[in-house]
Amino acid sequence: MDYQRYFERAIAIFNENVGADFTADNVVLDYLTSDNQKQVFERFCTEYFPYRLKDPYEEEGYFDFYATAFVSKEPGGKDGILLHTDIPYTPAELIHVLLHELAHIFCLHNELDGASFYDTYCEGYADTSFKDGQINAGYAVWRECIAEIIARELDESWDIPPLGMKKQMLAQLRQELALIGGKLAMSQILVEVITSDEVERNRDWETAKKHIEKLRLFDMPTELPMIELVFKQLRGPFIQIDIDFISKVGSLYLETISLSLEKLLAERLREN
Repeated sequence: MDYQRYFERAIAIFNENVGADFTADNVVLDYLTSDNQKQVFERFCTEYFPYRLKDPYEEEGYFDFYATAFVSKEPGGKDGILLHTDIPYTPAELIHVLLHELAHIFCLHNELDGASFYDTYCEGYADTSFKDGQINAGYAVWRECIAEIIARELDESWDIPPLGMKKQMLAQLRQELALIGGKLAMSQILVEVITSDEVERNRDWETAKKHIEKLRLFDMPTELPMIELVFKQLRGPFIQIDIDFISKVGSLYLETISLSLEKLLAERLREN
């Protein structure tokens, strides 16, 4: 597969629709496989993103991604994407993955007036470890959510099905909230709801909420407030975020996880 050609196609789609100035020169695309991922990561970071060598890439599961984005910390520096090439993408799947990573890069450069939200608020900003965890959790949920929403909006091949067709998937994702990957599950829930036909075409929250409530699925008191928070962010500041918004996302996420664990425990006790 000609990865570079599809990469240039993804760049063209992104630039045309978002007004970005990505090129194959200022966003470096490199490739890795399960056999060489550690060596490629080290070489790539040494050359372009030395600060990422501090990542815990020796840990099991670190390379469990289709692709991952890198952002330069130097003015005018190159950004980058590492793409797993031992995955049998279709052309449409590959373009979508690349659009998702370009969205990450675009957001990282524009979400906080050019500053890094992570560097500003996710490392040592909070005065307690609990608040620090809340901010980091909120940012993790949001950054995956917004990147995928942007990718779907730009991907002409992506269908926008009604909520009813997503109910089974959403139910399964809610079961995954109590697991280690809960932040990703929460991001996916938000994406699936927000990109449903009924929610996407409504700018009024109360109208969208009625459609969501018809699913009779989101019965924890934190779930609809979380969806509402993201719904209104997307119809207001969009990718521009502040500490209050991310803290609220993190707070609602942690409360949802707690409630989900309580429900899971109660169910197991009933079974016994």
